[in-house]
Amino acid sequence: MTGFMAVRQQGKPTMHRQTPTPLAVRGAEVAAELATTTVVLGETLWAAQQTICLRVVRLAAAGYDPARLKDPEFTQMVWEKLDAATEAQQSLAAGLWSLSDVWLEWMSQQVSAHALAVSALVAPPDPIRYGGAASDFVETSLNAAEIACGRMALEATRLGGRGLAPYHRATNQNARRLLRAAAGGN
Repeated sequence: MTGFMAVRQQGKPTMHRQTPTPLAVRGAEVAAELATTTVVLGETLWAAQQTICLRVVRLAAAGYDPARLKDPEFTQMVWEKLDAATEAQQSLAAGLWSLSDVWLEWMSQQVSAHALAVSALVAPPDPIRYGGAASDFVETSLNAAEIACGRMALEATRLGGRGLAPYHRATNQNARRLLRAAAGGN
């Protein structure tokens, strides 16, 4: 049950929430998303370091033997980067659509709350109804804004993970393939 509980601290009553707020839960989701993206970024950087070192060795070896410049690895690495960049761009575009969906949903809730408030104010004057309509509008508007801000924060943090995923996959595949080749496993 969500609510507040009065607690006495040093003789003064204070209010403490009994359960986590939706905003706190959303904050935890955002933190988890950022932590996951951070781990993926670390893995990507480690694989990139391995890939760069192994490719530099291959390029250095090719400098002594020009025939080795025909190694498909040298052309494949360009296409892999382009493919990853294209996929990352598509993932980011999808993430931006998700972000705009949240924004549009919030706007529709604001318009709906405004329409309800205006319809309550159209009838003959009644101060009590006006106060209730204004109170309902403010509460609905603020609740919708709080939920939308939390969802927008979550979608925005997901953008980094979406854009990084193709590079993570390509870089890890490159590192594994190059390590196998360096070990003689081709």
